[in-house]
Amino acid sequence: MTVPQRLLPPAMPPSQPQPPSPADGTPPAAPAEPVSAAPAGRWRFRWLVWLLLAALVAGGALLWQSGRPAAPPAAPPVSAADRPVELAAAEVTAVVLRTLTETVRLSGSVTPMEQSAVKAEVAARLAEVPVREGQAVRRGDLLARFETVELAARLAEKQANLEGARAQLVLAEKTLAKNRTLNRSNIVSDTSLDQAESSFGFQRAQADALAAQVDLARKALRDAVVLSPIDGMVATRAVNPGETLAVNAAMFTIVDLSQVEVEATVPAGQVARLAVGQTASLRVEGFGERVFAGRAARINPMARAGSRAITVYVTVDNRDGALRGGMFAAGEVLVAEARDAVAVPPAAIRHDDRGDFVLAVADGRTLRRPVTRLDSWARGDLVQVEGLAPGERVVTGNLPGLTAGRAVTVSGS
Repeated sequence: MTVPQRLLPPAMPPSQPQPPSPADGTPPAAPAEPVSAAPAGRWRFRWLVWLLLAALVAGGALLWQSGRPAAPPAAPPVSAADRPVELAAAEVTAVVLRTLTETVRLSGSVTPMEQSAVKAEVAARLAEVPVREGQAVRRGDLLARFETVELAARLAEKQANLEGARAQLVLAEKTLAKNRTLNRSNIVSDTSLDQAESSFGFQRAQADALAAQVDLARKALRDAVVLSPIDGMVATRAVNPGETLAVNAAMFTIVDLSQVEVEATVPAGQVARLAVGQTASLRVEGFGERVFAGRAARINPMARAGSRAITVYVTVDNRDGALRGGMFAAGEVLVAEARDAVAVPPAAIRHDDRGDFVLAVADGRTLRRPVTRLDSWARGDLVQVEGLAPGERVVTGNLPGLTAGRAVTVSGS
């Protein structure tokens, strides 16, 4: 703020001392003239120096002003409608082609698809059990061996009984043939013939029964050697050498881990989107970021008792044997997919009397781009549209006051 200067009255020249007038009233004498003019000449020289310095300062100022560039003409005032709207980089998104997916989450435990429970087929004493839990076996490998002394004796007994029955059968057959011949000659009565035929039938049935017992005895002798029914690993071993087992006593559990399945539970409201054959991606505890590929093989027709969840069986290829039964797995099943699609957030789509559109940013202005809605993805977070080309920049922020044709700038881009 400029403070006004105070105006002072002009300085009065100093009064010259007046010589005292004489007492007699005679006029005072005139002052004496200066002896020399040197003081006046010095004042004149100083004034010339000051004028010369002032002229030099004025000339330098003119030269400095002439050397400065000319100031540009003042720009006309910009109206509020033409002033650029500044957009943040997060409010503008470049259009890219992407793969849109829709999944259903599930979780459950890993179970071997094929497993076999080996039980005792004979009642005998165990002589040998060469395998243990966790041991890999092939189909036909020895699991256990029973003592065969009693089994072999039973077989010999059944065979002897069978030979005796067959001898009786031969005798009954000869007797029947003679009675038939004599009956035709009326020497033997019909009653005797009937008795001979009945005896022959009985002996034949007896021989057949004993032959079946011999077959069972042979089978028991074969079953004394317990072999693995499948390729896999011994999961459980419930017997030891020296034990006497009964028929159907549990001995081993053999599991095949080359194919496993996940018994996963899915909420009943999501099951309608699942179908057999859909692909699944699973993560199993202990394997970090490794993803196991699977396929939906079966869907249970009923929900579990006391819950609203339905079991879905997902098969997984496990040729390397990494997965084990009982592990916990979680993942998702792919239920829908769209490749090379364009999707924007719902806030980017606007509507007017001409239909749906988005605001694209090009050459510093917003442009109206009409679009067509196709589908909703990511639980409503994305909308698949048509009408946009890859590389276009679209306003995706929630800016309802922004209109087409406005000048914009994007900060941080």
